[in-house]
Amino acid sequence: MLIEPALLRQYRYFESNDVDDTRQRIAAVLQPHRLMPGVARAGHSAYMNHVRIDSLGFGTIGYAGAMGVDAGEIEDYYLAILSLSGYADVTVAGRRAIVGPTQGVIVGPQMRFGGTFSGDCEQFFVRIDKRAMLAHTGYDHLHIEPLLDLTRPELAPWLAQLRLLASSPETIALAQRDRRVAVEFERLLVTMLLAGQPHHCQTRATPAAPAAFVPRTVKRAKAYIDEHACEPITLANIAQAAGVPVRTLLDSFQRHSHASPMQMVREARLERARDLLLRARDTERVADIALGCGFANLGRFANAYREKFGETPSATLRAVRQRAS
Repeated sequence: MLIEPALLRQYRYFESNDVDDTRQRIAAVLQPHRLMPGVARAGHSAYMNHVRIDSLGFGTIGYAGAMGVDAGEIEDYYLAILSLSGYADVTVAGRRAIVGPTQGVIVGPQMRFGGTFSGDCEQFFVRIDKRAMLAHTGYDHLHIEPLLDLTRPELAPWLAQLRLLASSPETIALAQRDRRVAVEFERLLVTMLLAGQPHHCQTRATPAAPAAFVPRTVKRAKAYIDEHACEPITLANIAQAAGVPVRTLLDSFQRHSHASPMQMVREARLERARDLLLRARDTERVADIALGCGFANLGRFANAYREKFGETPSATLRAVRQRAS
């Protein structure tokens, strides 16, 4: 089982036998939606267990019987839905999927979501605010492939992290007390999700200003990125170093730079990785250097490296050792 449901019962948000009350309680955590009850199960109540850690929320939902749900367009957050028991027949952005033991879904902002949950379905959900995605990726518009194939090895680290977080009350309590810990968990979950799930992203197209003028904000941000690129920095860290709000930082980069701040972080990490590969000792491995430079997914690192430098990291390392022999 992905997550032991009993571990989340201590975070019980509500129980109810009233459909309107159920809808209102869930709407307060997610968003307004319609509920269309089917056959109820005798002796069962609807419930929700919910944990909130800064911009991240997760928990479980069970209905008192079969339930149709129409959420309309998802607002300013990303919502992943998995099944701990039973199944759901859902539609995400016009695509049908069966949420069950081997498949989940993830819905993003402005995507329509609805479906029918079986009477014995207990769903596990993860809600990540759009601003958290922006803070950890630097992209205004991030589209994640809606269908989650839970059998893919690439998603195993993300699922394991969810299991670890949901099963540790001590870790949850620490993250709720200390925002620094909460941000690190957000970053880890976002990074692992995007490392394992296909996605594409874009920023707003804004005409660049003449290259001769670079505002102080961008210079300060670039200096911070150059110094800290291989650390687990976020967009908020860069904005703080530049002395401006995140939105102002993004606008400045769109007008005065060829790349977004987080794209620049990626470029700086690649440059640092190449420098370390060119100076690598006999005992050093590509994986060690990639992880040390902030790349959690070695496959994506190798692809990005080859695209930038025209050869694989292992080819660079092999050539260095051949010259040294």
